Amino acid sequence: MSRLASKQFFALIVLSALAAVICGSSINFHYVSKLHAQIEITTDKVLEFPIFNETQTEEPLLTPKILYSALNNDTIVGEVLNNFSYPIELVRITAIVYDKNGIITATGDKYVNDYLLKAGSRSGFSIFLDEPLPGSSKYVLTASFDKSDDIKPEALLLSIGKNYKQSNSFRVLGEVINHGQNAANAVKVSGIFYDNEHKVIDTDYVYTNPDTINSNKKAPFEFSFYVNNPERIKSMAFNIQSDEYSLITNTTQNKTK
Repeated sequence: MSRLASKQFFALIVLSALAAVICGSSINFHYVSKLHAQIEITTDKVLEFPIFNETQTEEPLLTPKILYSALNNDTIVGEVLNNFSYPIELVRITAIVYDKNGIITATGDKYVNDYLLKAGSRSGFSIFLDEPLPGSSKYVLTASFDKSDDIKPEALLLSIGKNYKQSNSFRVLGEVINHGQNAANAVKVSGIFYDNEHKVIDTDYVYTNPDTINSNKKAPFEFSFYVNNPERIKSMAFNIQSDEYSLITNTTQNKTK
């Protein structure tokens, strides 16, 4: 074997040994290791973003306005406003929750309770998280939507009956009358329930029974849910939509006790 070949063979042995040492110890060198184009981390550690300066674009992305939100144990409740001059649909709220140290602890997303939001209208949302979170948690909400060409004529009239506040539950009854020329299908009633400061306590939606209402006919609906201290609920906001029609808002209905 020539002298040059001997040097090359020796160098190859050294490099192979060095590679074996590195591969055998790199995973233990630090709790984060890059392996097969992935980042591996042990379950007793966290991996944070590097510190950087946040910047804003000159023209922020236009989104529906989130009027109010609150983290209640394992749920984020709130309401969103269509602040555009045109109708929007499929409004989706995404939540990212962080602990007091800025470490992500939970995520969730939910479409708002109404499929279609006309200009200036509101809708509630409730994002259920995997587990109860401490009150010190912080969260960020983002909204996405589609511009809608769907124009639902107003034909569904709302009637609200009595509500019942028991020790740990709230219940309210109502009816929907279809004043449209055709049957209303999949009639959905959404509700937002507020305290005396108009802060959202809960939101939900139900369907009438039956959920198809023929022309000039009516069907009842009922909201019933658990709530701590139902006396806190001081006002309610309702919306109605079907596949064909929307809520009649210009009405002279009487409000009675």
